[in-house]
Amino acid sequence: MDDSRIPNYKLFGEKELWASPELVHIETIAERSSRYEWEIRPHRHDNLMQVLFLQQGSVRMTVETRTQDLPTPCIVLVAPREVHGFAFSPDVVGQILTIPHYLMSELLSLSPGLAGEFKQGRHHLLAGDEAALQLLGLHFRRLDEEYAGNGAGRASLLMAILTQILVWLARARGAADGVGERDRFRQLMDRFHELVDRHFREWLPIDFYARQLGVSSVQLNNICRRLVGHGAQRLVHDRLLLEARRLLAYSDLDITSVGYSLGFRDPAYFSRFFVRREGMSPSTFRQLHQRTPAS
Repeated sequence: MDDSRIPNYKLFGEKELWASPELVHIETIAERSSRYEWEIRPHRHDNLMQVLFLQQGSVRMTVETRTQDLPTPCIVLVAPREVHGFAFSPDVVGQILTIPHYLMSELLSLSPGLAGEFKQGRHHLLAGDEAALQLLGLHFRRLDEEYAGNGAGRASLLMAILTQILVWLARARGAADGVGERDRFRQLMDRFHELVDRHFREWLPIDFYARQLGVSSVQLNNICRRLVGHGAQRLVHDRLLLEARRLLAYSDLDITSVGYSLGFRDPAYFSRFFVRREGMSPSTFRQLHQRTPAS
């Protein structure tokens, strides 16, 4: 994807990693968003994952090209390379935690089956769930205290608290403990998504993906339906649609070039595909969603 219109930051507005030697970065939502009139324009992070714990205030979230209002309190996971942006009210209260993606394997080394729960972003509403709200509030308060302090074993304790937050997020998604059939299926799905990311523009048959994964096409389709409710071809088309939406919203390519860049040989076929999946033409979608690039 030619995503030069999508800023790629370490922290929003910064091209370099944070100056401190910390493995992770923690700050309040207000600390950064107040510098930008409470609006964090759409951007992405290549190798960083973020967790936002939002306790009060108004939040409007954009993920890829979809925007929605989030009631607080809530917790938000932003996956690496996911295009995202936020608009906060000035009375927002919350923290944002930024984690290098490579650190995940170390933090979850004793529960490797949970790693797949962080491939895609999501949010969890916490209103009415007092137990979760109190537990997460405690974790984030302890994280803040240790991050600001210099006590013995500080780094170890930071990693321990962070692991508790990640396990909560994985369990909230419905991940099962241990290794078994479900874990094997999830691992296969993770590999399938990785293959689709590399090859979705090539319009390869599902049999190609199945052979790469060491299963039959029937098995791959059954696993996809079991875990996500759709067949394998639908997931490839979902990836095509996501890239089409990104290019229409964030790139300068004309609509015909967008189709060609995604492997559509016929502009009319691209338009029909987009209308069928999105419910509007590519040109209408672009008019509704294209944004001026952030500086």
